[in-house]
Order: sequence, then structure tokens, then C-alpha cells
Amino acid sequence: MQKTDPERKKRDDVFVNIPVKSIARAYTYRVPQELQQIEAGWRVFVPFGSRKVEGFVVETHELAEAPEKIKLKDIIAAVDEECWFSPQMIEIARWLSEFYLCSLAEIMRLFMPGKSGLRITVRYEAAENQADHMMLAMPGCRAIFDYLRREGPQKKAAICKALPEWQENAADFLDKMQKYHIVRKVYEAQKRDAAQYEKYVALCGEVTPRLLEAYRRKKAQAHLLALLQQEPELPFSTLKEQHVSLATVHNLEAAGLAEIRRRRVLRDSYRDAKALHEAVELTEDQRQVVARVYPAIDAARYQGFLLKGVTGSGKTQVYIELAERVRAAGRRVIVLVPEIALTGQVVMAFKAYFPDDLVVMHSRLSLAERNDAILRVRRNEAGIIIGARSALFTPADDIGLVILDEEQDMSYKQDESPRYHARVVAEKIARVHGAVLLLGSATPSLESYVRAAQGELTLLVMPRRIGDIPLPIIHCVDMREELRMGNRHIISRSLQELIEHTIAQHQQVIIMLNRRGFSTFVMCRSCGEVIRCRHCGLPLVYHRSGQLKCHHCDVQEPVPNVCPKCGSRYIKYFGSGTEKLEQELRQLVPSARVIRMDRDTTTTKFAHQEILESFRRGEYDILLGTQMVAKGHDIPNVTAVGIISADSSLNMPDFRAAERCFMLITQTAGRAGRHETRGRVVIQTYNPTHYAVTCGIRQDYEGFFHKEIALRQELFYPPYSRLVKLLYQDASEEKARANATALVKAFELAFAGQEGHQVIGPAPALIACFRGVYRFVVLIKTANLSAVHDFLKEQGLHLRADVAIDIDPITMF
Repeated sequence: MQKTDPERKKRDDVFVNIPVKSIARAYTYRVPQELQQIEAGWRVFVPFGSRKVEGFVVETHELAEAPEKIKLKDIIAAVDEECWFSPQMIEIARWLSEFYLCSLAEIMRLFMPGKSGLRITVRYEAAENQADHMMLAMPGCRAIFDYLRREGPQKKAAICKALPEWQENAADFLDKMQKYHIVRKVYEAQKRDAAQYEKYVALCGEVTPRLLEAYRRKKAQAHLLALLQQEPELPFSTLKEQHVSLATVHNLEAAGLAEIRRRRVLRDSYRDAKALHEAVELTEDQRQVVARVYPAIDAARYQGFLLKGVTGSGKTQVYIELAERVRAAGRRVIVLVPEIALTGQVVMAFKAYFPDDLVVMHSRLSLAERNDAILRVRRNEAGIIIGARSALFTPADDIGLVILDEEQDMSYKQDESPRYHARVVAEKIARVHGAVLLLGSATPSLESYVRAAQGELTLLVMPRRIGDIPLPIIHCVDMREELRMGNRHIISRSLQELIEHTIAQHQQVIIMLNRRGFSTFVMCRSCGEVIRCRHCGLPLVYHRSGQLKCHHCDVQEPVPNVCPKCGSRYIKYFGSGTEKLEQELRQLVPSARVIRMDRDTTTTKFAHQEILESFRRGEYDILLGTQMVAKGHDIPNVTAVGIISADSSLNMPDFRAAERCFMLITQTAGRAGRHETRGRVVIQTYNPTHYAVTCGIRQDYEGFFHKEIALRQELFYPPYSRLVKLLYQDASEEKARANATALVKAFELAFAGQEGHQVIGPAPALIACFRGVYRFVVLIKTANLSAVHDFLKEQGLHLRADVAIDIDPITMF
């Protein structure tokens, strides 16, 4: 515990943990004498208006006399027994809040599982001195008041349950009684970190042959002593398995030979995962890459690297070699993967080398598991953090290496506020800690590749697969020709032949179709009406469960019997998703055992891992899925890959459409033939001559890069500019459009005559109306992002609730 000066008086600047733009500033509180240990970085419980909320101390000052008529409120309590945010974490959070134009509290929330350390509940309490208030003549108010006097402070839900006859008006009665001080709100704060404990029996002293002889006739106690002789601490769960009763334990405790104790148990869903550590001889490419990174690790200085290695070249082993070097120096490692589906494979690879030195962080784990993982990191019990983008915000000190695997993946961008990109956050963390940043990919993003060409990142190349296994043979099928030949199936004849041949050889196939569901949309053939989501207007997708689902809003509706517009019964399902493809595969190749992996089949915590492991064990012949099957997986018996609708992304209103198409083809094809047998791939497309498709077929990253980068330069898109997307929202369509138009005019005026600045819009968003709110997009392209930052702050956009700011957006509309 930190020593405090009893005469010292302090005031703290606190950001309250409420993600509302209008209060995006620090508030000053007095620090009471009993909490003088609180410094910057502590989480605290503070009064805020009529509420009590969680807050983050960002700065501490000596308490000067407050201005007249201003009385500072006291901090109520500390949330933790120690500081939560390190100085480095606060520095990173401040920079990110400035860069992404959001409040500091919004960023600091990211460093906590569940975005809060407290569960704050509100109860209502009767004011005893108001028992004769005239409002209590109303039967409903009297009933609630008497219930609270009798039962003590209660939640609103408990009041409604106890007084069902007044349930409909209870909220109104409580508001009125609170206004006249007949009842008052009582705030209770509980830590969300619900620790788990276990009881165990500990041996006191030594078990000698003489002692066992003395207990020869007390067989149950002698049995327990024998167990404790082998293992001096036994949890109650083990005693139950050994049929040892509680009475037996108490008898030994009374004799002073044992005692019952309690200890905290840290939950870890990956604890029982075992991996075999096999000796690996690095390839020449791997050795060269590792040797070039070691000096930066040893010097404990920031340096950014881009590792461009073809699929199957052994990038994961490079990550492990570098992590060993960093851990030997006593520093921490963060390893990011873009999809939770990839977590299990990376964890198993690292477990073989660091069986007890890693924690896993991703959103599918329970809040308790994530809190326990953080505790292990804080106790120095684990030095490697593996997970999806949220793992970046694990409160860890002395980070020496940050790895982004598949750095080009769009999943690294958060699509809700704060709209950060993991690559930006990772680089800032590495710079603050003096750590190495390693971006790995077979198909680097154009932005990263240009940075490497300009010397901002050091380019490392691994051009050969392990064992010099050749890249797969890729065959392209023009689906227009298939249709002319009378094939109306989703699967081309070439792909069907490849599947049948592969299964006959007792090998496995991966098939990727980037659409979930059974049919892409449902349409009335009489009037052409498409059944759409009532919230966002996007077409609903039909699933074999008989439901129409919106993949944006996650709502579902029954399939209508008649067209809601014209009443016709002629409703038809169009397009194809993974469910329909699964059905077709079972019809075309009835002997094949098919398993599907998409968002619909991976709703549970370890669904991804269970599906992949069952496929790896050979229980299935075909793994069918969306893009989550396209990258990172290394399954030895997979020799064939089919890519359905490889060019579907080319039809999106997005300047990255060609890049997405090329990367998806290259990454998915890379799953085939990674071991002994050369892989074969069939790509189905309607645009066989598009450069993204032809370069993907040749696995020609350089060819694609030079073609695409010329277009980007001509159109002033990244990496030659930075983008800022502004989303204006309002219940009034005209007001939303007018506000967006006003910003465009102000921008054109502010940057008139200056090169390197463009503004596009306003244009309706892709989802133009969402839950009754109209949305318009303004897109800014700039060569000077800091100037645009300043402009947006001058306009006060970062404080407006009706404008969402997205720096470096992934989607344009």
C-alpha cells in the first residue's frame, strides 16, 4: 500500500464511464482523506448528478481553494485495491481518443472486460419522515410506499412483481414520489469481477508410518491421511471422487492433522488443451526473418516489420521463435488473429512451446474468464496474450512484441464507436512500450505494403512453402459457360469432379461461399416485391429453419404465405447461401460427409474449434463455410478447395472491392495442399478476365499490386489519401440531408484552393433508413489528416450525437 501524507489534500480529474458525447470531458472531485492513495489510473465510484457511476482518474492535483459557490463532491470509493490503468495505458488512450475523435472514457472502457468494472444497481427506499405526505392518499403510491417500508430498499422489478395490480403504473408512481422526496434512489455498486473460490484440505505436519498405524482402525481417516501423504493439498472435488466424507475431514481437522482452506480458482477454458512439442528445424527463409527481427527485440526499441510470406511458408513458427526471445527477456507478447475461428489453432501452436504461459482473450469467453485472464497477466503468471482485436486492450506492462496475423483482414476494424483499427492501436502500443510490431500476411494490405516500400516498415519475405511444396494448381470456371451448357446448379461440373476425385482418394475438401443462409433473398414473382427487413430495409435471407433473417439487425420473421404488397401466393427464393449449398452437395455427392461452418453454426463458445477438430480428425470429407474457412487453417489432409462466387465482392460500392476479391481467392486457395500432395483449386466466377481474378489464379501479388495501386493513385484513394466518413442521422430525412450538406459547404470553404482535399456527398447510406432514422454519408479524402481533424473539431462534430465519425473507414456507405 502506498504511503500517504495525512495533511495532504487532493482533487482528481475523473472521466465518468458513460459513453455520451455531451459529457466527454473530465470532472473534478475531492479526494477524501481515507482515499488519499488514489492517483491517476484508478477506477473510482463517484456521484454524478443524481446518480452514482464508475469513473476513471486521469489526473491528480493538489487541492486549492475552490471558487466561491463551487463545492466539490467527494469520490465515494475505489473500485479496485490497486491502480487499473498504467501510465502507458493512459497515454495510449489519450492518443487514440484524439485520433478517433471520441471521448477518453470511450477508449478507456476498452481496457476493461465488459467495458465496466462495476455492476451498478438502483433500488428505491421509502423516506420515513414522509409517511403522512398527501400523495400517499393515492392507493398505488401508498401500496408502494408501505411495501418499501416493510421490505427495505428494492429494485423496480421486485416492486412490480410484489404488487402486480400496480405494475402498469409503478414507474410513473415512483417518478412522482421521487420528485416529492417520498422515496429516493439508492445506488449499489458491485464489482463485476465475480471471483470463484474452491475449498481444499491441507495437511498439517508429516504423515509417518507410526501415525498411519495409530489410525489403522479408523479406516476413513487413515485413507484420507494416505491421500494427503501423496498430495498435501486436496480440493473437495477430489475428495468426493475418492469417497471421502466431510465428517472424516472434520475429524482430522479436530485432531490438528489437517485444516480446511479456501483459494481462488482462475477460470480458463483452454487450460486442458494439450499440444505436443515437436522439434522443428527452421527453413532458410524462417531463419533469415528471425535473424533480422532479433536485434530490435534485444534493443527493446520500436521497429515495425511487415512479414510477407506465401500461404504455408511457416509464419506461425516465426511468431513462436520471436515470442521465445521476448519471453526470455521477461517482456510480454500480444498475438492477434482476425477471427475467433483462428484462435484455437494459434493457441494450440503456442501451447506446445508455452503450455502455462498464455491467456486467451476474445468476446466468446465469459466476463469472468476474461477477468481471470487479466488477473493472471497482472500476477505475472502469463506473458503471452492471444486473441481477437480486443486482446490488444489487456492491461499488460512491459510489452515487447505485438503480432497481427493476417494483418490485411477487415475484421480488425471495429464497426461501432470507438471505431478503431487494431493495426493503428497495435502500432501505438508498440511505440509506447518500445516493442517490435510484426504484421504478417500472404496478401498484405496495400497501405502496409506501400509503407514498407517507403521504409516506414521493414519488409521481410518468405516466398517458399515449407518443404518447397508448390502452390496449388488453380482452374477457373466461367459460370456463364456453365449456364450455356445447361448446368443450373451452384456447383460447376469441374468442381463436382474435383470433389468426387478427392473423396475417392480419402482426402478432404474445403468449399467457401461468402453467403450465409439458404436463399439470398425472397421475391414475389407477380409484382417483384422483395421481402425486406422492417428496420433497415435490406433483403431478408431465407433459412431452412423456415425463418427469414436479417444478417444486419439479427431479427427474424416467418415466411409470408402471400406477398405483403399484392397478395400473390407466387413467392420464390432467389440466390444461394451456405445452407442451400450444403443441401446441393448432399444431392450431388451423396457419399460425402459435409460439415458447415458459418455464423449460424458457431454460436457457442468453442463451436469453431469443435467443427475444425472434427474435420481435422477425418470425421467429415467436406468443410463448407463462409470466409471464416478461408484463412489461417492448416489441415494436412485438405488437398482440394472450391471457391463459389469468388468475384461477388466486385459488385460492391467499395474501392477495396478488387483487393477483397484477390485476397479471398489467394487466402482460400492457400488452404489446399500444404503438406505432401499438391493442392488443386477450382474458382467459379462470372468475371474470369478481371485482374483481381486473374492475379488471384496466378497467386501474383506483385502483379495485382501494380495494377491496383495505379488506380488508387489516379482516384486519390488510400494509400495516397486518408479517408474520413461522416454519418449524419436524424428522424427527419430533410434535416439529416441539410446537416450533411452544410458540412460539405463548410469543408469546401475551409479548404478552398488547397490541394489534397476532396469531399463527396452527401449520399444516402447503404442502409438509408434504420429503425425510423434517416442516414446520409459524407466522405472526405485528404492528404493531411491532422488538418481535417482540426476542422472537424472546430465544427464541433466530435461532440454531436447525430454524427458518427469514422477515421479510415472500411465500408464507404
